[in-house]
Amino acid sequence: MILTRKIKFNCRLISLLVIILSVTVSNASAQQASSGILGKPAPVWVVDNWTNLADDIESIDVSDYDGKVLYLYFFQSWCPGCHKYGFPTLQKLIASYKNNKNIEFVAIQTTFEGFHTNTFESAQRTARQYELDIPIGHSGTAGVRSQLMRDYRSGGTPWTIIIDQAGIIRYNDFHIQVDHAIDLIDNLILTEDTQVEKITITMPVSRDGSDMIGKKFDISKLQFPDTASPFELKGKVSLIRWWTDTCPFCSASLPAIEQLVNQIDDDAFQTLAVYHPKPPRPVEAEYILSAARTLGYTGSIAIDINWDVLNNNYLSTGDRTATSVSFILDQQGIVRFVHPGPEFQKSDDTDKTQENKDYQDIKSAIEFLLKE
Repeated sequence: MILTRKIKFNCRLISLLVIILSVTVSNASAQQASSGILGKPAPVWVVDNWTNLADDIESIDVSDYDGKVLYLYFFQSWCPGCHKYGFPTLQKLIASYKNNKNIEFVAIQTTFEGFHTNTFESAQRTARQYELDIPIGHSGTAGVRSQLMRDYRSGGTPWTIIIDQAGIIRYNDFHIQVDHAIDLIDNLILTEDTQVEKITITMPVSRDGSDMIGKKFDISKLQFPDTASPFELKGKVSLIRWWTDTCPFCSASLPAIEQLVNQIDDDAFQTLAVYHPKPPRPVEAEYILSAARTLGYTGSIAIDINWDVLNNNYLSTGDRTATSVSFILDQQGIVRFVHPGPEFQKSDDTDKTQENKDYQDIKSAIEFLLKE
C-alpha cells in the first residue's frame, strides 16, 4: 500500500515537472520569437556613460553613423557567451575592416541583471581586456534594466546588430559567424574608394508602407483556385502582388513579375498574384486565371474576393495610396520590403523613371534576401 502511494506521488510529481518544463519552453520560445526589430529603423541610444570617445565628444548616437554600416554589439561583463563568442567575433571583424571608412563598430553594455557586477567600470575593464579601441557604452543602472535593450528588443547578451547606411537594422541575433558577418557587411558597403566598379546588392528602403517591415504576413484566408499547387510562405523568398483585370497599372506590373522570375531564375524565389475584384464581388476562378495568363503572368494565383486579407494586413493599418501593393517576404514569412503601388516595370522610357527604379529596387530586395 505504501509502495503504491509512492508510485502515485512520483507520477504526479513527474507530470507536474513536465507541465512546468513545457510552460517554460513555451515562454522562452515566445520570448525569442518576439526578440529583435529586424528591418526597422534603429532607435536612438539611451546610454548612461561612454568611454573611448574623442576628447571633445561627450556622447554619441546612432544618427552619427548615417551613411555608414554600423556593427553594434550588446554585452554584459559577466556574460560567458560574450567572452566565448561575442568579443572574439568582434575582434576578428575589427581586424578585417581595419582602415575601412565605410564601417564603424560600437559596443554597449546593456545591463539587465547583476547590476553590482555589470557596471560602467566593468565595461571599461572589459574593453581593456580585449584591447577595444572603439566607443564603449553602458546602459542600465541601480536595478533598472537597460532602456537600450528594451528599445532594440534584444533577447539578452551577447546580442549583435548590423545597421545599414540608411539606419535600417539588417541583422539582429545572439550570434553571427564571422564569415556570415563579412558577407553581409560587404553586401551593405557602398564602395566609393575603388577604381574598379563594384556592384553591390543591398536591401533598398521602402518609399512607403515601411510600417509593415518586420511583420508576419497572414495569407490563410486567401482562396487558391489551383489547389494542386499549394502556396507556402516558409522556406522561400516570396513576392506577393495584389491586382485586378480592370487596373491599367496591373497590366504592366504582372508581366514585370514574370520578367523578375526569368531574370532571377532561382527555385528559392516564388511569386503570388492576388486578385481583388473592383468592386468586391464573386468572380469565377476560370476567368481570373485566364485574365492573369492573358497579361503574361504564369505564376501562382490567389483570390481575395472581399479584400479581407488586403484590409487586415495593409489597408486598415495606415494611410495607403493604392490597393495594387506588393510585398516581399523573407524565408520566414516576414515582410522585408513594400512596394506601395500602383505600378512597377522594367523600362527605358523617361516617363517611367519611377516605375523602372521601383522594378530595380524590388529585384535588389529579392536578390538580397536570397543571398541572406
